[in-house]
Amino acid sequence: MLAALASIPILTALVLLAGLRWKASRAMPVCALAAGAIALLAWRVSPIRALAAVVEGGFITVSILYIVFGALFLLAVMKASGAMGALQASLAGVSRDRRVQAVLIAWHFGSFIEGAAGFGTPAAITAPLLIGLGFPALAAVTVALVGDSTAVSFGAVGTPMTVGMGQGLVGLSERAGAVAPDAAAIGRMVALYDLVIGTCMPAVLVLILAAGFGGRRGLRDGLQAVPFALATGLAQAATAAAVAWTLGPEFPSLVGAAVGLLVALLLASRGLLVPRQIWDFPPAPAGGAATVEAAATEATGRGAELSSAALPAPPREAPAQPGPSLGRALAPYLLLAVLLSLTRVRALPFGAALAAVSVGPGELFGTGISAGLQPLHSPGAVFAVTTLAAAALLGLSGRAVGRAVVDAGGVAARTAVPLLAAVITVRLFIHSGVNAENLPAMPLALADVAARSVGGAWPSVAPWVGALGAFIAGSATFSNMLFALFQHGVAVDAGHDPIVILALQGAGAAAGNMVCVHNVVAACAVAQILGREGQVIRRTAVPMIVHVLLAGLMGWALQAL
Repeated sequence: MLAALASIPILTALVLLAGLRWKASRAMPVCALAAGAIALLAWRVSPIRALAAVVEGGFITVSILYIVFGALFLLAVMKASGAMGALQASLAGVSRDRRVQAVLIAWHFGSFIEGAAGFGTPAAITAPLLIGLGFPALAAVTVALVGDSTAVSFGAVGTPMTVGMGQGLVGLSERAGAVAPDAAAIGRMVALYDLVIGTCMPAVLVLILAAGFGGRRGLRDGLQAVPFALATGLAQAATAAAVAWTLGPEFPSLVGAAVGLLVALLLASRGLLVPRQIWDFPPAPAGGAATVEAAATEATGRGAELSSAALPAPPREAPAQPGPSLGRALAPYLLLAVLLSLTRVRALPFGAALAAVSVGPGELFGTGISAGLQPLHSPGAVFAVTTLAAAALLGLSGRAVGRAVVDAGGVAARTAVPLLAAVITVRLFIHSGVNAENLPAMPLALADVAARSVGGAWPSVAPWVGALGAFIAGSATFSNMLFALFQHGVAVDAGHDPIVILALQGAGAAAGNMVCVHNVVAACAVAQILGREGQVIRRTAVPMIVHVLLAGLMGWALQAL
């Protein structure tokens, strides 16, 4: 009965978002109300504690929005200055083979954008770019979503690990003798899974592309590009794993994708491992793919209304100056990597000094729940400094910078309501462990039933839970926040290593990004194929299943050792 009650907010989200296709701005507040009602009436959590959980959720939401705004602000400046166009043109000119273009742009460039910005932006950038190169819209959306998968494990500067896992495991402090695993330790285990998954998935991408859109010989044509896809995928995955093990969870997606992209460019430019014959799509019917400009207009007009994902709003007018050189276009991202390194590497003093500056009330109402912000240590501050430097370097006018602020702020504001409701739901879940009935927290009640039902086989099930969370909430970060405590509880009750299971949660959440309703709708909006979301999900479900099965198989093997 406890597990059934605790599952009501999750089932509500699933029904409203996936079944009835409500917007997250409508569905998530209903879920938050359901979680609050169950916490107060069934768990008999004190009203003052529930209020503290809500206030804490507000502070966490502000901290996430700070990162979202900073990432989108940098992206808007890059677009307005023409720097993003310079990067895209350089990528497009390397090869005319559609399979190679898909790996370069959808996988490596999309992963780089995920590491730098995240929050739904990669597919919104790469899908219009692929359409502009001549990809059919359905093919562009499909590979853009598949490309934004493995890198989501760490996302924008490690947010799914540091925020998702970190906040999701806060409730462990309420269990006697329980110690929450460090996000960096979970990230190191995720990186091991991704070393295999991230190597294989670019090959899956080209097979999905060629078999799905290349006619009768499609699968054979896709196999010809597998060596190139595997080699560049390995370069990205191996680099990301090395970074996760040495520097922490903030950098793997950003640095790994950058190295993978450079290796892919080097191989493609020199004709190494690429297919001998150039492959293209069969002739398209008249009135085919939309232009990049039309797709971007569609994203501004409709996509932002249909999705809670943080879609980057295109500049309102084309930049007056010509695009910068490739070196200047890359400079902001290099600066971003340097500043992140200086503030995140624990051996350096900068991070600790910035983290010492805290704003907030601290403990709330004597409940033991604390709330606060670290405005200088947040990745949002790094994004802001980088963006202002980029605007100066790229010669952007003050008026253009102001428009970028408005555009980024508008997109971030549209995510505020569903984000706040989702975070409050998670905080009520986590803090329900202190109650008048002496009941376990809601995630632990669910974990108890799961452990008794399929505990021995849980390593194979855990990634599916992570994927379900991303499918429901539209974010790997939210999935980790929602299910981390649950996954930890199952691991402990079933005798599994909690870090192994939590890493499977993170890997599964990344896989769920491919079929997340919000991301699919957003990508279809920028590609002007709204109404074909079902076709997209049917195509991206196959690589999502491959991703989850690989993660489950590796988790099972690790537990068997």
